[in-house]
Amino acid sequence: MVYVTQAGRAPRGSVHEKPLLLALLVTLTLSAIFVSFPAIDLAVARLFYVEGQGFPASGIAALHTFRAFGQYFPLTLTIVLVIGLVLKLIYPSRPSLFPPRFTLYFASLFLFGPALLVNGIFKPLFDRPRPRSIIEFGGTEPFVHAWGLGGNVFDDRSFVSGEAAVVVCLIPLAFFVPVVWRRCVFWLLSLFAALTGLNRMAFGAHFLSDVLIAAGLMVILSIALAYLFYGRSGSASCDIKLEAAMTDVGHRLHALRRQAIAALTRRLSLTPMLLSPAPAVADDKET
Repeated sequence: MVYVTQAGRAPRGSVHEKPLLLALLVTLTLSAIFVSFPAIDLAVARLFYVEGQGFPASGIAALHTFRAFGQYFPLTLTIVLVIGLVLKLIYPSRPSLFPPRFTLYFASLFLFGPALLVNGIFKPLFDRPRPRSIIEFGGTEPFVHAWGLGGNVFDDRSFVSGEAAVVVCLIPLAFFVPVVWRRCVFWLLSLFAALTGLNRMAFGAHFLSDVLIAAGLMVILSIALAYLFYGRSGSASCDIKLEAAMTDVGHRLHALRRQAIAALTRRLSLTPMLLSPAPAVADDKET
């Protein structure tokens, strides 16, 4: 997954020139392989299955801890980005904690990827049972190959892996660190994503195709968004424009807050006058 922000630096005809096309072709190829040879999914899942015990890895506490880390790390990143946005709105005269494009890029990636594409479209549409639920591994449901619609409605669906998708969305972080650290961070995050997918397969929660296709879809989305936010000519000015827009919104919110406080203060200052009894009027008497 390589982002090229300056097209002139990418040799013509190289992989770096069209990473989006490459990611799409790889994902389509993987999909075709798993649809044509569904026994691959069963063979890989069988590596983690023990007759009479199911998937024993699901009972290992350390693996559950690792899974929790994979869930909370992306959540922490999201919270930090939200905090950075809130701080900018509270203190509009100060620069943003993170570059606006950085915040917008990852917000879009998580929103359109794991949230919308995986849990909003794929999970409801493809009713594929998890490995631990199929007949071959002690369950009651028939096996359904990748991209198969199934035929029944399952409460616990396998295609595609949401947790693998979330962790893969962290990999683009490697392209925002200093260049000397970029390769190291990229491989560490890729290893983390691979171990997360392996962990889910060991639990009997996902097939190999669930993990790989989820990763492919997220790579496609991440490259497309990277081109949208960073790859176009003149996109560097987006940070300046977004910063100015957020500053303007922050000042407007401050103005509205001051107006609301002033209106509330005036109302409170008038309240005692409205509640106090009217002064008694003396009766006029003729003398």
